[in-house]
Amino acid sequence: MEMVAVNKIRFSKRVTQFIFIPMKIKALYIFLFVLLFSCKPDDTIIEENRKFYMGVTPWPANFTSQDLEKAYDFINTKCDIVSHHFDEGIPYEEAYHNLEMPVALQQEINSRLSKTNSNLKVLLSVAALNLTRKEKADYYRNSTVESSIKASWNNKTFSNPEIITAYTNYLEYLINNFQPDYINFGVESNNPEFIATDFTEYKIFLAQVYQNLKSNHPNIPCFISYMVSESNGGFVNATELLPYTDIIGLSAYPYISISSSINGNTNPDLFPANYFEKYIFMANKPFCFAETSYIAENLVISSYNLNKQGTTIWQDNYLKTILNLSQNKNAVFLIWFCSKDYDDGNLFLQQQGLYTDLFGLWQDTGLIDENNNKRLSYYTWENWFKKEKTE
Repeated sequence: MEMVAVNKIRFSKRVTQFIFIPMKIKALYIFLFVLLFSCKPDDTIIEENRKFYMGVTPWPANFTSQDLEKAYDFINTKCDIVSHHFDEGIPYEEAYHNLEMPVALQQEINSRLSKTNSNLKVLLSVAALNLTRKEKADYYRNSTVESSIKASWNNKTFSNPEIITAYTNYLEYLINNFQPDYINFGVESNNPEFIATDFTEYKIFLAQVYQNLKSNHPNIPCFISYMVSESNGGFVNATELLPYTDIIGLSAYPYISISSSINGNTNPDLFPANYFEKYIFMANKPFCFAETSYIAENLVISSYNLNKQGTTIWQDNYLKTILNLSQNKNAVFLIWFCSKDYDDGNLFLQQQGLYTDLFGLWQDTGLIDENNNKRLSYYTWENWFKKEKTE
C-alpha cells in the first residue's frame, strides 16, 4: 500500500516531503471564478528562451492519494525538474553496513519513481542536519533497528569516520535509485546559530562527503544550500563552505524574517538592495534556488510573534522577481516549495494531534490556493514554463 508523505521535519521546513501515510454556493464560486479570470495575465508566450529549469517538490495539499496525484500532475505538466527532498533523518546503521533499507523508505522511493515522468531533470536534496539546522540529523524515524543502536549513532559527532561513511553510503543508495542530475548533499548548512566547535565538525564532514561524491560522480554537480538572510554570521558561515560546493544553492523564504517586513508589510518591492546578489556573487560559481516560496495570505502565528501581511499580488511580484533574477544571472534551476496550499494537510495533522505552529509557516505559499483557485503566480509560472529551455 502506498504511503503519503507526512514527516514533520520537512513540514517544519523543509517540512520537506516525507513518509507517506495512507488515508484515506454556486454564486460564490462564479464570483471567484470571474474575479480570478479577470486578473489572469495575458497568455501570450514571450519569444524569449528560458535559461533555467523550473520545478517543485511533490509535497501534497493533504495526506491522501488523490492529493498526491495532483501534486505529481503539476510536476509532470508544469515543470522540467523535480526536487526529491529527504529530510526525515538518516538510517545510519543500515547505510553503514549496507543492509536492507527500512521498508518505509523503500516504499517512498518506489512511489516517487513511479509517479514522476522520466523526461524530467532530477534534483536530489538530502539534509544532514535536523530541523534546527545546527545539529546532526537524527536517526531515520521509521527504522526498526533497536533503540540502543539508534542512540549510539545519535551520540557520534559529525567528524566521526563512521558517520561520514554512513552518510556517504546513504547518498549513494539514493543516487543509485534516482539517478539525479544535481545533488544537494547539505540542505541549509549556514545557520548563524551553529556552535563554533560544532560548525568546525560539520565542515570536516562536508569536506569529506564532497570529496567522496566527486570521486564517485565527477560529472554530477554536487552542492550545499544556504539560508538567505541579512545575518552577517550566516553569510560568513556560507563563505567558509564554498570549497565544498559546485553551485551556490539558495534557500529563501524572506517573508518570515526580512527587515523590510518588521511591521508586517511583505511587499517584495521593499527588500533591501542586493538581498540575493550578496549570496549569488560570493564566488565565481553558478547558482540556483534550491527551494523558495512566498505567502499569498496573511501569516499570523502568535507563538512566533509573527503577523505578516500576504497578498496574491505580492506573491506574484516575488515570483516574478526571482524568475527575472534567475534569467538575468543564469541560474541553473528554480525550485518552488509546493504547488498548492496545504490547509487540509494541517487540519489533518491537528486532528491527529501532530500539528505544531511551525507547520503553518509555509501553508499558504502555493501557486494554487486551498480551494483549487489558480493564483496570479500560477499564470506567471505557466507563462515562464512555456518558454523554450535553452541548454
